[in-house]
Parts: sequence; structure tokens; C-alpha cells
Amino acid sequence: MEISIIVIAIFLFGLVWGSFLNVVAHRFALGKPFFTNRSKCPVCEHVIFWYDNIPLLSWLLLMGKCRNCKNRILFLYPAIELISGLIFVCVFFKLLPYFSPFHYFISTDQLMVDSMNFSSVIPDQVFLRGLCMLGAFFIFFSALIAATRSDLEAMVIPQLFSLWLVPLGFLFAYFNIISISIKASLIGAFIGYFSLWFVALIFKLVTKRDGMGVGDMELLALIGSFLGPLGVWFSLLIGSLSGLLIGTLYLIIFRKEMTTRLPFGPFLALGATFYFLFDKDFIRFFFS
Repeated sequence: MEISIIVIAIFLFGLVWGSFLNVVAHRFALGKPFFTNRSKCPVCEHVIFWYDNIPLLSWLLLMGKCRNCKNRILFLYPAIELISGLIFVCVFFKLLPYFSPFHYFISTDQLMVDSMNFSSVIPDQVFLRGLCMLGAFFIFFSALIAATRSDLEAMVIPQLFSLWLVPLGFLFAYFNIISISIKASLIGAFIGYFSLWFVALIFKLVTKRDGMGVGDMELLALIGSFLGPLGVWFSLLIGSLSGLLIGTLYLIIFRKEMTTRLPFGPFLALGATFYFLFDKDFIRFFFS
């Protein structure tokens, strides 16, 4: 089977899953019940039919507008779908070496995968661990995407996408499904939560204002439980730098006041994603 077919299938799945995460994040962020009627336009409340709900494609064909009332559809919808597709493709390539049959049969010239010989080359448990790891990070990145979506729309990160999943990180680490120890997972979650808690406390003592939401702390705890203390450190570093740059540009371009609140969760998710994909490069650069 050509690896290009696998990549296309994963990308298309990511688009569909991103569309689902859009709905989940939107409803939880606004406090709407999840099991409700079909999706509606938030302006005219016209029911969105299936042919107007095809991930990415429908938004492009409708030129970003509701078919009924012609009001603009939030750019968040196609953006989250596209980001989901791209992220899951990147996760697949990152975890490819853990699927030893895939890794063994990849040709650098033709990038072909011989799916007929998996069981005859590598023990089944190795391939099974790869599947488990893929499942673990599928949950992790689904949570990051949903948290990003809800934070951008409503400045809130539901605990379903953060704190409630921290124990899963511990379990995955304990059973050696992810590449950190249970000790690193526990320490990472602790540092992730209380590092931002301490920053928020200092900020409030100095300015008498709340500077950071609990949702950010819980999201960084989730990141720590899956990526460990180094993952927390790099997520904070990359998230802070990217947040400072993009936030400053946003304030200048849209002429917002310096006291305007901006979501920090998406930048933490961005930092965690970069660390997951390029962890060895970051560690080599900073600690060589």
C-alpha cells in the first residue's frame, strides 16, 4: 500500500474529526447540552443540512457564508478542521518508527509500505504498542484542539478537555504506552498546574487583577501528564514567545487596549505540539 494513500486517509479523517471537535467544543464552551438537535446557524438558526456540513469543502463552496441568511460563518470552523487534518498526519509520521513493520518496509525511494508482511517480521506486541501510543496521542491532540477551539471562541477551557484527562496521562505512562515514566508524568502534571498558579498569584498580588484562568493551569497539567516536565517547560517557552508576538500584533492591528484579555490556551497547545514533533531537536539545541 502506498504511504500517500495512508496519509490522505488520515488527513481526510482528521478533517471529519475536526468538524466533530468543532461541534463538541462550541457546545461545551457555551454551556449547551451536547446531545441536542442538528447543528444550526447561530444567527438565523436555520438547520444546517449534510451537504452544507462537509468539512472544509462546504465552507469554501459557500464562500464562508450561511446559505440561508448569508451571514459569515466563523473562520474557526474550517481552520480547526484543517489544523486537525494536518496535526494527525504529523502525529502519524512522528509515531511511524513505533510501528516497526511500517518503519521496516518504508523505501526512501518509493515510500512504499508492505502491509502483507507485518506479522512475519516484528512481534505483535511491538505493533500493538504502536497502536496504543497512537490512540493515546489521538486523545491528547483531540483535547488540545478542542481546548484551543473553545478558548478562542469563549475564553474558557472545559475540564473535559484538560483536567479530566490528566489521569489518562498517568495510566498511559504507567503502562509504558507513552515515552515518559509515571514519575515524569506525575511531576509534569504537578509542575504544569502550579507553575501557572504561582504566576497568576504573583500577578494578582502586584496588579490586583486576575491575569490567568484556571483553565490554562489545567491544560498545562494535561500537557505535563503526557509530555513530562520538559514538555511543560518547552510548551511554556514556545507558548509565551508566540503569544507575546501574535498578541502584540493583534493589539496593534485591531487597535485594542493593552488590558484586552487574550486566550493563552491556544499558545500552550501550539508549544506542546511543537515539542511533541521536535522534542529531540529542542533538547539537542538547548542542552547540547
